[in-house]
Amino acid sequence: MTDTAIGRASAYLLAQAERQFVEVRHEITFTHSAGFTGQSERQSGDLFARATLANLCLDIAALTQDPEVAATLRTVARREATHLANAKVTDRAGGWSYFPGLPELPPDADSLAAVLSLFLRIAPEYVPLCDDPVEHALAGGGEDGSLETWIVAATDSPHQRERMQWAIRNCWGTGTDPDVLAHFHHALFRRAREHDQPTIERGVAKLIAMQEPDGTWRSTWYVGPAFGTGLALRLLRETGKGEEVRAKARSFLLETQRADGAWGDHAPTPLETALSMIALDEAGINGDSRRLALGGAALQAMQLEDGSWPASPWIRMEIGRATGKILRVLTYQSITITTAYCLKGLLLASR
Repeated sequence: MTDTAIGRASAYLLAQAERQFVEVRHEITFTHSAGFTGQSERQSGDLFARATLANLCLDIAALTQDPEVAATLRTVARREATHLANAKVTDRAGGWSYFPGLPELPPDADSLAAVLSLFLRIAPEYVPLCDDPVEHALAGGGEDGSLETWIVAATDSPHQRERMQWAIRNCWGTGTDPDVLAHFHHALFRRAREHDQPTIERGVAKLIAMQEPDGTWRSTWYVGPAFGTGLALRLLRETGKGEEVRAKARSFLLETQRADGAWGDHAPTPLETALSMIALDEAGINGDSRRLALGGAALQAMQLEDGSWPASPWIRMEIGRATGKILRVLTYQSITITTAYCLKGLLLASR
């Protein structure tokens, strides 16, 4: 039964890859009357989603027992790396922006981390494209390990900096976001450059200090506790740090698993279930195979006939949070993203 569910999900993901992952494109309206100056009020972007999917393709390729699927997914990831290399913004120094056509949205460390991780894994010749953006991102950090999500470089023009800083003050907010901090420093850790080590150690210490009392890490940009917690656990496990905080996060994940094996605040949610399973695996503590198996059974029960899972909200953006007055909360969800994470969860459960 599990093999059938995995096969159907793999076929769905590969079909979406053949279509250039068109379903993941995210569109939002940023009106001129609100102060935005994009050439079009309707902004569109897919770079972060495609970088995330390409990394997931490599994760799935490493877990699957089907060598043909694994080889195809690695080819897809390689193709996506070339797409992302060609999509680096040329008007600003920060590298990659979620909505590259919106002057008020700076390039960000989250997108940079996803792109750098992908290049390191499948297309190392593109890694130098990230060198300057990484240095600009680090320039916005602090000696205490803090990191600004938004990359506003000193080399950007005064007009560009003015527009980006206006939006940071009024829309996006400033400060260290735990989810981005964990993602960015994991990419630095994978880059494995000796001079990065002190920076990584400060970032890890900052991340440990930002753990919530319940054992999670608050996600500024994602729905639910599992995604940011999984990012934090991955960094801590791979760096060999924070054994006690990892155990605390594991306890939260075990306590919040529903009786049916799924996760979700009010109802079983495919994406939150898969992300919680991945986070539980990243905790790096043996003995959770039964809980992962229960999660896998829950995912199978929620899978649709075409091999996909219903889209669950993944990204959230609180417009106006910088001023303390949230005007609206924008969310993004994707069937393809949800399905890729659920497929990874199933493979972990069947491992």
